[in-house]
Amino acid sequence: MWDPSGWGELEANDITSGLSKRDEPKALTWSWISRCRVQPEFSRTQTSLPHGDIMQKSPLEKASFISKLFFSWTTPILRKGYRHHLELSDIYQAPSADSADHLSEKLEREWDREQASKKNPQLIHALRRCFFWRFLFYGILLYLGEVTKAVQPVLLGRIIASYDPENKVERSIAIYLGIGLCLLFIVRTLLLHPAIFGLHRIGMQMRTAMFSLIYKKTLKLSSRVLDKISIGQLVSLLSNNLNKFDEGLALAHFIWIAPLQVTLLMGLLWDLLQFSAFCGLGLLIILVIFQAILGKMMVKYRDQRAAKINERLVITSEIIDNIYSVKAYCWESAMEKMIENLREVELKMTRKAAYMRFFTSSAFFFSGFFVVFLSVLPYTVINGIVLRKIFTTISFCIVLRMSVTRQFPTAVQIWYDSFGMIRKIQDFLQKQEYKVLEYNLMTTGIIMENVTAFWEEGFGELLEKVQQSNGDRKHSSDENNVSFSHLC
Repeated sequence: MWDPSGWGELEANDITSGLSKRDEPKALTWSWISRCRVQPEFSRTQTSLPHGDIMQKSPLEKASFISKLFFSWTTPILRKGYRHHLELSDIYQAPSADSADHLSEKLEREWDREQASKKNPQLIHALRRCFFWRFLFYGILLYLGEVTKAVQPVLLGRIIASYDPENKVERSIAIYLGIGLCLLFIVRTLLLHPAIFGLHRIGMQMRTAMFSLIYKKTLKLSSRVLDKISIGQLVSLLSNNLNKFDEGLALAHFIWIAPLQVTLLMGLLWDLLQFSAFCGLGLLIILVIFQAILGKMMVKYRDQRAAKINERLVITSEIIDNIYSVKAYCWESAMEKMIENLREVELKMTRKAAYMRFFTSSAFFFSGFFVVFLSVLPYTVINGIVLRKIFTTISFCIVLRMSVTRQFPTAVQIWYDSFGMIRKIQDFLQKQEYKVLEYNLMTTGIIMENVTAFWEEGFGELLEKVQQSNGDRKHSSDENNVSFSHLC
């Protein structure tokens, strides 16, 4: 969403209409950019709506720490939505920190700094300088929230043990264990919800900043580069690739949270079951290897699908640009068959990637019982059944299964997709731009060296007339130097 006081909203059809006109010059100037800007009529705190209403400033900008922690700044709009249907005038303006002009200027400044300081600039370094510290802060909060999931089974196990008359220690502190369990749920909520909200917000800011950067770069590309870029590739870059930041950034931290959590859980399981705990972990490791193989196959099918999508979009764009020729020569059936064949191959790759994803997800659902069974069975055979330890082991294995079979593979996939997408955007940002030529209006002649020239009949008479009308100017020609003056 573009900020009203900055760059205007640009839809996909606006891009296609701006780049598909072959009869217009490709070298886009900043005067054209200025016509695309929306001139604000109100201040930053108020934005005009089509019906004359005013969009108020977001309360998030002035919210206190407690308000942000408990999300109480959303209470007014939630109350309005409960009482009646929300109108456009009820919606808040985007915070200044989320505005497109602020984010694009921030990232563009860091990208220009990266290009000026290094021979091989990396877009990931510019993103790191813009968003890394907040990304790390919310990751630490997320890790602390995940740690509470490992502490919860310990408290539950001791509460269950307090019902045994022989456990006098647990029975004496049972009330405190219950209070601690309630406080643990509160702490987890206060840690996880702000962390997930902050990570999703950072993902939205990164997407908006790179969208703006790509948009500005598009307006400065040279005509030679624009001839090689299809409309489909540009739309795919702006829509499919950038949306991955919003979708997966909240799980990216599990690339390092999951190993730490597995280490903590295995230490707690070792304290309960000794060597039997590694039986369940061995099964999880086998499942991770199985998921890695399926994930590699899924990536291959997804890459093939993306290539077919780009090819289909390129051909569709060419058909639309040359629709007069297609209609004139009655090529509608042939073009339709071509698009259908590409779509069939694309759907085939989509089905294969979906099968791999379903098999990968199935490991999470059927692994729970087997992990608990393999972990508890050796211990019960040797030491007998202990309800407290069995219940605690089940809780630990549930958390362990989530980390190993769901969160860690997803985080690896997110990082892989993100790096590939950032490389695509970086390649686009490094394409050649048009150069503004400077003309000297005081120039009265053009001198060309080592030039071979020829002209049609009758052009010599034109040269003689020019020479006669400019008697004081000389027209000279030799084998090494040819000079023409005032031919136009």
